[in-house]
Amino acid sequence: MNALDGGITYMKDKLNKFAENVTSQHGEDGILRYIIECLGDKIIRRSCEFGAWDGVGASNTYNLWFNKGWEGILIEGDERPFKKLLDSIKGKKITPINIYLTARGENSLDSIFRKYELNPKLGILSIDIDSFDYHVWKNIQYVDAQVVLVEFNQWLPPIIDYYDPEGELYLRCSAKALESLGAGKGYKLICCTKTNAIFIKDELFDPAFFPDYPVEHLFDWSEIMPILVQNGDGNKYPIWSTRNRHGFKFVLKIVYWISSRLSWKKKWRRPSRAVRDQLKKFGMDY
Repeated sequence: MNALDGGITYMKDKLNKFAENVTSQHGEDGILRYIIECLGDKIIRRSCEFGAWDGVGASNTYNLWFNKGWEGILIEGDERPFKKLLDSIKGKKITPINIYLTARGENSLDSIFRKYELNPKLGILSIDIDSFDYHVWKNIQYVDAQVVLVEFNQWLPPIIDYYDPEGELYLRCSAKALESLGAGKGYKLICCTKTNAIFIKDELFDPAFFPDYPVEHLFDWSEIMPILVQNGDGNKYPIWSTRNRHGFKFVLKIVYWISSRLSWKKKWRRPSRAVRDQLKKFGMDY
């Protein structure tokens, strides 16, 4: 039982179990629906998304302003998809803005909101520009969102606190870097989809609704190359840090089994049922 059902137990599961897509890519629509239901009357029914493209494709806010009656701000710099965006929003409570957003200066998010006299209080802010997303969020001070989604490089392991130097574009940023940044801005990381970190303001965080785990546990490890984990006691039974291809796993098991038979220093000890359950819980493979 979880808090939505009137229970009193703490949320132990990842929010990814609520994943579903309307126009989002990796389940963000369903996860946001759950978060909004948990917050109830506390949520401000106004969203902003930049890197909005045509307003529909891969959008994290489309379902809110198109189907749920939310107000919205959509910012897109490219004129071609922006024209399609204008068609998508007809009859909706949307402010469309055709600007390439920057981390600082007159085209920063804060400056845009002031220029267009937009209400800075938001329920959802989605940052998805495939570039300097980290620095955009870092420099936001005027715009105040309750829930923030920020894109990260899914191929950077979440144990690495990396972000590109401001003004450079190379690897973008890791989920770990966003977790650190969010903590300094007063936000708690509550979910990682394949490419988006989802944060909630500290004062709205409730462990009865949201998991209290570090990014290393919330991260979707499926895009990271599996790492062979050794236990240090000579056991050659292979364990991987994330899910592995079945064929490769089978071949390596044979190689390691033979290795264990050729040396008295090497062992072949299978994980127990309890260990296997724990490995599955943390997304590991054996």
